[in-house]
Amino acid sequence: MALIVFALRGAGSFSPVARRQASGSSRLFSTARPTICFLGTPDVAASCLQKLNKNSQSLFDIVAVVTQPARPAGRKKQLTPTPVQTMAEKCFPENSVKILTPENAKDEAFLSTLKDLKPDLCVTAAYGCYLPKRFLKIPRLGTVNIHPSLLPRWRGASPVQRSLEAGDQDLGVTVLYTVSAMDAGPIVSQVSRPNDDVKGAYVELEELFDLGTDELLKALPSIFSGETTFDTATEQDENKVTKAKMISKDEAILDFSTMSATEIHNRARGLEMWPGTYFYLEDEAYKTLKKVKIGKSVVISSTEKAVDLISRELTLLKGKGAGLGVLLADGSALELLTVQPEGKKMMDAKSFVNGLAGKKMIWTTPPPPPL
Repeated sequence: MALIVFALRGAGSFSPVARRQASGSSRLFSTARPTICFLGTPDVAASCLQKLNKNSQSLFDIVAVVTQPARPAGRKKQLTPTPVQTMAEKCFPENSVKILTPENAKDEAFLSTLKDLKPDLCVTAAYGCYLPKRFLKIPRLGTVNIHPSLLPRWRGASPVQRSLEAGDQDLGVTVLYTVSAMDAGPIVSQVSRPNDDVKGAYVELEELFDLGTDELLKALPSIFSGETTFDTATEQDENKVTKAKMISKDEAILDFSTMSATEIHNRARGLEMWPGTYFYLEDEAYKTLKKVKIGKSVVISSTEKAVDLISRELTLLKGKGAGLGVLLADGSALELLTVQPEGKKMMDAKSFVNGLAGKKMIWTTPPPPPL
């Protein structure tokens, strides 16, 4: 797969005071072995930490790992550490590196501990907590973040999901300096690649954070040497900003009467992690509606495949591994390769049809939300 790499440099319009506050660049660059404090929380961040540790060698030392506190999880609500904490304990046994789990980054004890550690650079990857100015002033070389979008497009909490949902032609990841405003700092580098129209948010998040970690590792020598700084990084174009708003549960419900095949396919890919995407079938025998979750899908572009589809009726297409053909109200067609009936596991189309025992599969509009 071809990757397009953009090395971004240039002056920005942040004031000198704002730049010093965000990057710590007012202090002299150290000639000692640089130190890093890593901040992250979920699985994708744990993989970043693992790769950074593996590639640190003689380039830098990781002196602290910061992650969110353990939370109750599972049916038994057992207190469970984050994936990053688990990875840190694996990478750094016998307390060789401080593992900090503040409730938030404004915590006084946490900030005091971080000051004592005097990290040269902080690195964040899906940490999930706001970093105040007091935090940003601590690291000598500033704080850099791995953000899985082509900034300034998709600033915010759900960049990969929104990029997939929008059907962006290219996906990518950005390494940038952190400022008080969310994802608004100057850019160190970006990697762009084509959207393959197949993979969902799970895989894309993993791959983009992995690419972002590689980009960070490439940039670290120049950051440590002082060649790359907050002041030399490229400021974002505020006229091109788009926001990746938080995902709501209401977005899970699909309406085949108003949405196109492409819109449904893209939303299913984007929201597969949470909350998933669902449509409704009529159960003529019981006069009820059945909610069905979409797994894998593909837009039908072949006239040959779509010719036998009937309005509002799902049809099992011919051929090995074929899915359910759906003719949407706008005339576009979608093939559902895997689906999950409510209360059951994800299954292929043939298994789903077999479970219906000959009943017709008629899609319908979603029921009105409860008052």
